[in-house]
Amino acid sequence: MLGDDDNEKSERLIPAGTEDSAAIGADEIKRLKRSSLKAVNNDSVTTAQPQQQQQEYQSPAVVLQMTDIPAAARPQQQQMQRRSQQQQRQKQSTARQAQLRQQLADYDDDESYVYEPKQGHKLFFFLCDTKRALLILCSFDFFILALSMTRNLREARANGVAFDNSNEFTKNFVTQGCALFIDMCTVVGTFWYSTVIVLVGFLYKIYQIVVSSMSAAQNWQNDSLFVTTVSVLAGLNVLFLYAAGMFMWETHKGILTKENYQRREKYSCCCEC
Repeated sequence: MLGDDDNEKSERLIPAGTEDSAAIGADEIKRLKRSSLKAVNNDSVTTAQPQQQQQEYQSPAVVLQMTDIPAAARPQQQQMQRRSQQQQRQKQSTARQAQLRQQLADYDDDESYVYEPKQGHKLFFFLCDTKRALLILCSFDFFILALSMTRNLREARANGVAFDNSNEFTKNFVTQGCALFIDMCTVVGTFWYSTVIVLVGFLYKIYQIVVSSMSAAQNWQNDSLFVTTVSVLAGLNVLFLYAAGMFMWETHKGILTKENYQRREKYSCCCEC
């Protein structure tokens, strides 16, 4: 362990020719050995300290991962994590439902609808949808009947005819009043998408066609104006039957509903109303 330089130093420190020179030389050699050993140990310690510090800086992460959660508390920690995940999912689903409700509320405006290709029938394959056609025909029939009843009432008053079950005026007036009521119910049923209410109007129009045809057959030679009027009204009734029949078929099949009318089934060849 002791080098040549140390031996030379020891020889220079011991004066030659003195007593106890051998003992003094041995003590000095031991002292030099100790100092050299201490220097070597100090060097080894200083080189080992950075490595120990690196190990100390690396080890806490592993220790924390292993000892952060005790073994007994790990199931509880997992349950807490599951609960937090479930709460997050519930919050996300609630937010999604609120967003869908807002979108559905916005769809009440006609401009916000996402329009789809029409699947229902068009009147005569190009005019309009069946709901619009039924409303137009009912409104027109209501207007014609109201004018006819007003004219007949004025003529009856001018001629002094009173309401009596035996005269023809009273029978026609009651029949036209029933037709007005049926038209109003049909309009309401169209807005409600009710097949049953529209069916009542459909059956009543069949009854009107049968009765008017029998009356026209009896008077076609005597009163040409009456026959012409009955023919025009019969044509309108047939057109009504066509529109009402298609409307009932579409509502029964689910093609025409309140939900899809605005975005899919609404149609007109001449306007966007």
